[in-house]
Amino acid sequence: PMSYDQQTGLAYIPSINVCMDIVDKNPGPVHQGIFYLGTEFNADQIGPGGHGGELVAWDPVAGKKVWGIKEPLPFIGGALSTGGGLVFYGTYSGDLKAADAKTGDLLWHFNTGSGVSQGPITYKVDGKQYVAAVSGRILGPPSFAGLLGEKVIGNTPQGGTLFVFQVPSP
Repeated sequence: PMSYDQQTGLAYIPSINVCMDIVDKNPGPVHQGIFYLGTEFNADQIGPGGHGGELVAWDPVAGKKVWGIKEPLPFIGGALSTGGGLVFYGTYSGDLKAADAKTGDLLWHFNTGSGVSQGPITYKVDGKQYVAAVSGRILGPPSFAGLLGEKVIGNTPQGGTLFVFQVPSP
């Protein structure tokens, strides 16, 4: 999932930079309850620029990219923007990261030991703000990406942990 920040006017979009070749084929019979695509495809090619994913800050009014943070692997976890000027996101290699919402400067990261493939959340308790993220490998989307998917899964150890961090006051 992406996030929108009213203060910056930017949308923060976790993007995937992967190319594929699609080969049409005779679809054959469809069986209810069995996964079926009706085509063959090879989605294991990193796209232009040599990076698998990118967190993009997008100005929807101007219709242009403001900044981006390139990541080696695709399937970046969802983005979370905060009222304190931060954007949090996770990577399949296990890093939970915080960037400056205006500039994209990376301010903080923590390796969770497994993939962060979902968007983090934030909440307050007794006036203190927290950010939480789940770390744990999922096999669904990467398993369709051939050799690239194998690389993603190989770089994402098994796990299943909830990490919670207190956000320092400005």
